Amino acid sequence: FTSNNITLSSEYHTKHLISYDWSHRGVHTSLRFFLPRENSLACMAELRNDRAEPAGIIIDATHLYRIGDAKWWGRDGISVRYVSASDASVSKIWAYGDVFVLGADMRSAAHNATGDEKEWEQWVRSVDPACLASASLKGVGPMRAVQRYSMLIPAHATRSVLFLLSRGKNEPGALEEFAAGKRESLAQLGRQLADDSAFWESCPMIEGDWPETWKRGWVYDFETLRMNVRNPIGIFKHPWDAMQVHSPRVVLGETCLDMMTLSYANPERAKEVIYGTFADALMPNVPCVREDGSMNMISADGSECGTAPMWGYPFHMIKSIYLATGDTAWIRRLYPHLKAYINWWLENRTDKEGWLHCNNSWESGQDGSKRFIVAEGNEGAVADFVRTVDVEASMAEALETMAAFSDIVGSRRELQHWNSLARERIRRTRAMFHDGWFRDIDARSGKPIILTEYADIMMLAPLTCNVATREQVEAVKPILQRFQEQPGGQLQWPPQLFTFVEACWNARMQMVGAEVVALTAERMYQRTDARTVSFRQGPFDYRIPGVANEFWPSREIPPGGENYGWGATLPMNIIRMIVGFRESASLSGNEFKLAPAFPARLMLPGKVYTTRNLHYRGSTFDVSYRCGSGGGITVSLRVRSPKPVVIVAKSDSDAIIAQTAGKAAAETMTFNASNGKIFSIQWE
Repeated sequence: FTSNNITLSSEYHTKHLISYDWSHRGVHTSLRFFLPRENSLACMAELRNDRAEPAGIIIDATHLYRIGDAKWWGRDGISVRYVSASDASVSKIWAYGDVFVLGADMRSAAHNATGDEKEWEQWVRSVDPACLASASLKGVGPMRAVQRYSMLIPAHATRSVLFLLSRGKNEPGALEEFAAGKRESLAQLGRQLADDSAFWESCPMIEGDWPETWKRGWVYDFETLRMNVRNPIGIFKHPWDAMQVHSPRVVLGETCLDMMTLSYANPERAKEVIYGTFADALMPNVPCVREDGSMNMISADGSECGTAPMWGYPFHMIKSIYLATGDTAWIRRLYPHLKAYINWWLENRTDKEGWLHCNNSWESGQDGSKRFIVAEGNEGAVADFVRTVDVEASMAEALETMAAFSDIVGSRRELQHWNSLARERIRRTRAMFHDGWFRDIDARSGKPIILTEYADIMMLAPLTCNVATREQVEAVKPILQRFQEQPGGQLQWPPQLFTFVEACWNARMQMVGAEVVALTAERMYQRTDARTVSFRQGPFDYRIPGVANEFWPSREIPPGGENYGWGATLPMNIIRMIVGFRESASLSGNEFKLAPAFPARLMLPGKVYTTRNLHYRGSTFDVSYRCGSGGGITVSLRVRSPKPVVIVAKSDSDAIIAQTAGKAAAETMTFNASNGKIFSIQWE
């Protein structure tokens, strides 16, 4: 493409379908790949002739089959044969391996197979190539099976061809799968496109003067999240968050970060996944596990572990989703599982004096962190002597959340129980503040663990969970500022970034958090929206644009695994920290917060930043911010509600600054605001 000066792009890219699109010599081509069945990959090729005369088109479809590097019995060679009745090429390994069938919904003009790349190239360059009924090679290959399709497209007309690559355990099974794929592909494609449309009709979208890379990166992130939610299989009886495409497994912390973000677009799906994560867990601590039941996190002492309550802040996320949806039935279903999780941690992860800890660094989510002071940074080594302040803080928040939820389930006795436990955890958390900073404690000596020239961002958890004293918050504020100015490597990771920005919010330093989110979005969306393909072959390079990655490097280094769920959580942080759309603390009222916090590079007079489809308690809001001078912002808030409602905007001091008449189900309210200030939006 590059050598012929052809621009290659993707005009459609969702979890269901990805297209490759280009124009050349007056013909526009779109190759649309999708999965109509589990064992069939389809490509709908659509060609539009924009010329005034007919266009002759040749398409050569090739299946490249190579045996992997791992050695096993039966990997002796590969054979291909053409099956005339199906007009398809069948490829198979001699003794063991999947059988593949390549064909289309139109008759081929020629077919061939070869293990020689030069022979294959000569064949596809030939005007009238010879047909070869079968071929074989000894060794790992690759073998190329190729079929040619010819068509003449009239002037200003469009033609489509459906190509299929199907697999099976044997030739009859593979051919049957191929036939089923041809029958079902178009109907399945229609269902998939309808599913895409329904999702994006509801998904929040940024419009106006937001950076163009952000607008497209936003789409990549939500599609990455959608892609990682899998259908029930194995031990999972509910949809589950696979966390990453290449090594799917359930991890509670990652699931909650991912589903909090997805909940802005599809709260029902997010709630179902979170419920299933607890309900389908093999043990109350929700161990990290694959669909076959095999454990993914085992300590050096053999313990089967799950992530701690501060990793992904599951109770924080669950409460936030509840506040936005008001779904009490969901909380009633979840409640016994949440109770079992907390009780497991209190029974199995407290020492003789009642302090919480993690068994190992993996269980904390912070693999090999310095704070666990274990020999050689052994990630799985037992570190139960480290009393962890972030676990204490997140458990305090979890217990406060359970107290609120016990009121929903109607248990006055448990309300008192949870409140009592929460007070004790808050006391312990606050007692871990030494020399102006929250610190872990070494249970062997009873002394705080002081790591010189290293401040771990997870020590901000008492602020994130809103359990620190006002004096402690004030003491930590300069360190928040320092993290912004000297971010180091910790803010590259989604859980740590969330810890930081929520701490900023509770410290009333949202402008600091918004600046960090904006810088992260700028560098990451430029990378995932790259206009060129990276030809580097490192295992963790940016090989394919358009998907989120494992983390958000501050330098030009590989970003970890591709198609990784929590790397797609930037929209959540943008919505919460820059747009400032946040849940209210009220469990029952129709109220949320608006706190616009635009960094200086975005806060330019005349710029308009719109966010559509912000859902809260059954109503949908569109908010537009028009930037003025001196930090002034004009807020335009449009509501779409099932019935007419009165919308009231209040300042941080509870003064009414704007109100609608409440005469229609869709109304717009405008008021003047200030960048960095917090406003309450209420309706009834």
